[in-house]
Amino acid sequence: MKRLIALTFFALLLGSTSQAAERPQHLRIALLITAHSAGSPEAFTVSGGRWSIERKLVHPALLVDHPQGRFLFDTGLGREIDHAFAANSWLNRKLLAYEQLDPALDQLERAGYQAGDIDFILPSHLHWDHLGGLPDFPDTPVKVLPSGLQEAREHGQRPAFLPEHLQGTREWQRLQLSDTPYMGFARSLDLFDDQRLVVVELSGHTAGQVGLFVNLDSGRRLFFIGDTSWTLRGVAQNRSRPLFVQWIAHVDSDREANAHVLQQIHQLHQQQPDLLIVPAHDEEVARQLAQFPQFED
Repeated sequence: MKRLIALTFFALLLGSTSQAAERPQHLRIALLITAHSAGSPEAFTVSGGRWSIERKLVHPALLVDHPQGRFLFDTGLGREIDHAFAANSWLNRKLLAYEQLDPALDQLERAGYQAGDIDFILPSHLHWDHLGGLPDFPDTPVKVLPSGLQEAREHGQRPAFLPEHLQGTREWQRLQLSDTPYMGFARSLDLFDDQRLVVVELSGHTAGQVGLFVNLDSGRRLFFIGDTSWTLRGVAQNRSRPLFVQWIAHVDSDREANAHVLQQIHQLHQQQPDLLIVPAHDEEVARQLAQFPQFED
């Protein structure tokens, strides 16, 4: 009798701790804001931006919950980011300063998830602010285009890349796109073969940058574009980042290629106004998305 009671208690306890991680019946998404930038004039974020408007860009992770898999699109900033960031030069610490740090794993744990509940991480690219939470998920595979990982390992330097994030025994999985066009992009991958989550290549800001189309059952469609542009204003006006920002920080690996991708997304924005374009850091667009622990489906 005592053994039966103990087993029953254990089953109830196990059920209570795993409830948050139960697989959904349909696709749902939630944005986790892991930090805000310390603020800068909009003119620093997009060519032709307003000097009188302050932008406080966000550092997000997107939790994607699909019946066949749960993953993070980008990780935002993580628990160890302060230590890694401190190794940057004084100028870069000022230019890239962040505040209100709230790592994705902290938010997940408060809602009853664990690191092991994330099946894989799919970063848009491997810059520090998109991969800063990676050390919090030491056993989670990362899916990347080989060109992105090669660039980061062979040419990646601070402040854009954090070398410690690219070392060790982590499982890096090759992301294989096919030559199947999707929404005007030459290469794509339907992640779960149901047209709900489609990855496309957006190389330019970095080699191997990818974007993610999300087609929700509600009919809402979103396109997460990484750092092709920091703001929707840049997409709407087809304006790249200012040249002086490129000179100071060498933001884009291939500025010309990124401008070409931006032109594609600009045209898509004009042709399909119901498609919500989501630049990774745009705090105004972020407010239009479900904020974790709330979900949108």
